[in-house]
Amino acid sequence: MLTKSKTVVWIILIAAILMIAFVPFSSFNMVNPILELQLERIEQFKADGNAKWHLLTLTTWLVSFFFPFWGTMTLLAGIALLVLVKPLYNGEGWARGAALFACSFPSIGGAYMIVPWMNFVGTKYGGFPPAVATMMIGLIPFFAILLMDKGDTQQKMVDFLSFLAMGVTASYSFANGHAAFRVLYGHPKRPMFAEGIAITYVGFIGLWMAWWFLAAAIYQLGNRKESGWYLMLIGGLFAMVAGFAVGWVRHATVDYYLNGFLGLGVVVFALIPLFKERLLKVYEAAE
Repeated sequence: MLTKSKTVVWIILIAAILMIAFVPFSSFNMVNPILELQLERIEQFKADGNAKWHLLTLTTWLVSFFFPFWGTMTLLAGIALLVLVKPLYNGEGWARGAALFACSFPSIGGAYMIVPWMNFVGTKYGGFPPAVATMMIGLIPFFAILLMDKGDTQQKMVDFLSFLAMGVTASYSFANGHAAFRVLYGHPKRPMFAEGIAITYVGFIGLWMAWWFLAAAIYQLGNRKESGWYLMLIGGLFAMVAGFAVGWVRHATVDYYLNGFLGLGVVVFALIPLFKERLLKVYEAAE
C-alpha cells in the first residue's frame, strides 16, 4: 500500500517536467564543450607521441552517443512519470516499480555524465557540473516514492539501503562497462589483444549486464515481486565477478575493484533473511 501524499506527488510532477524540459537540452549542450577539450588533448597526445590518443578518439564518439542517449531516455521517463502520477496518488502499488524505474534513468545517466565533464571542462574551467542537477532530478523523486510505502521504520530502512545499493551499483557498472568498452575497442593494438586487454570484454559485457539486471530488479522489487529478488542477486553477482576479474588482471585503476565490492554489497543485502522478507512483503506501520 502507498500513502496518499500530495507532497510526493508534487515532487514527482516537478521532476517529470524537468526531465522533459531541462535534462535533454542540458545533456545535448554538454557534448560540444567536452569534445572540444578532448580533441585538443588528442592533438597534444599526438604531438607528445602518447599512444593514449587512440583511446581518447573512441571516447569522443562514446560521449557524443551516450550523453544524448541518457538525455532522451530521461525525456521518455519524464513522460512516463506524468502518466504514473495519478495511480501513484491513488495508492496503486503496481505503479511504484514503474515510477522507480523511470527515475533511475536520470539518476544513472547523470552520475555517468559527471565524470567526463569533470575530467575535461571541470579541470580546465571549474564550475558546477550540470549533470549533478540531472542526477538529483532522478534521485529526489526516487527516494520520495520509496517513502510513500506504508511500512514501519525498519521497512523503510531496508528499502532505502537495498534500492540505494542497487542504484549505485547499476550506475557504477554502466560507467565501468563504458570504460572497459573504450579500452577494448580503442586500444592501438586492436584487433589483436595486448596483454591484459582481453579481460575488458568480461568487464564490458558483464558490467552492462549487471546494470540491466539491477535496473530490472528496481522495477520488480518496486512491485514486491520475487523475481526482483533474483534479479537483484544475479545483478549483484555479475557486478562482483566482472569487477573483481577486471581489477585482478588490470591494475591501471581501482574502479573495477570498487565495482566488485559494490556488487558484493548488493549480494550480501539480498542474502540477509530480514532484507529478503521485507523486500517482498509490505509491513504497514501501526496506526
